[in-house]
Amino acid sequence: MNLDQPLREPGATLLVVAPHPDDESLAAGGMIQRALEHGARAHVLFVTDGDNNPWPQRILERRIRVGPRQRQGWGARRRDESLSALKELGAESAQVRRLGWPDGGVTHRLVDETATVVAQWRALIEEIRPTLMILPDLADAHPDHSALHVLLELAMDALPAERRPQVFCYLLHGHAGIDEARRVSLALTPAECARKRAAILAHRSQVALSRGRLLRFADVQERFGAGLGETSATGSVLPWQVPRWARAGMALFAVDCGGGQRLECDAAHEGPRLFWRDGSPAAQLARPLLAPYYVKLYSTLPSPWVFDRWGWKRFRA
Repeated sequence: MNLDQPLREPGATLLVVAPHPDDESLAAGGMIQRALEHGARAHVLFVTDGDNNPWPQRILERRIRVGPRQRQGWGARRRDESLSALKELGAESAQVRRLGWPDGGVTHRLVDETATVVAQWRALIEEIRPTLMILPDLADAHPDHSALHVLLELAMDALPAERRPQVFCYLLHGHAGIDEARRVSLALTPAECARKRAAILAHRSQVALSRGRLLRFADVQERFGAGLGETSATGSVLPWQVPRWARAGMALFAVDCGGGQRLECDAAHEGPRLFWRDGSPAAQLARPLLAPYYVKLYSTLPSPWVFDRWGWKRFRA
């Protein structure tokens, strides 16, 4: 697939959705450059300010305690870095929006405020009218990224088919890969690679501890998954089998167009249920789920680990 073609179309509008400042440069620094080169409009939407980033902040600022005031300052720093990065890309003309959602809190917005946030995103998409949208993949291991993908699927499902943009997804965290049938890439010129590298380095707070990992994305190819992906389950049987002894520290989120549910594992009541892989009851539903719906298994135990081990799974029927 030639990714240049949709950017050459009359009225082409690119929307890059970045859960945190630096995601825009890592995932789509080349795509942003190419869109502007072809005369397309470019929008970059930052969902959070990346303020919940305590370990780099502790080390760079030589502090132990990170409170609300310190987090606010860190968020301001990362906002400034994102503007510097766009300047390095030659993208000062890109339209920038910031939602200011809590960093690390996208999942809770999705589950607890489903109708509100789906309506918000639907309105944003209808206002911007992107013809091409770049967003995180469902398989991304960062919970903000995967929850945002679920939210955008729900928002786009609520749009008329003719108003839905062409979609490409990116993976930045974890070991999952884009399935082969969806893989597409944008070949970057040496000049585009150099500008993308400079943009990544402009996110100084992130490069300080992860320079090597982040600069791996300054490659000659930007890789995406075409579309939202068709890998889905059916029915009410979950793909996981949690040992009985571990279930006290586990829970489930479930989300559909009717809202979100927080589910206790192994709750024994009558009514609609989800089931473990072996067919035994996993959780009691407050109401039946409407397809497509999405379920996430997660640990309720305190942990410094940010990334998902299980993540969200899509159910089509």
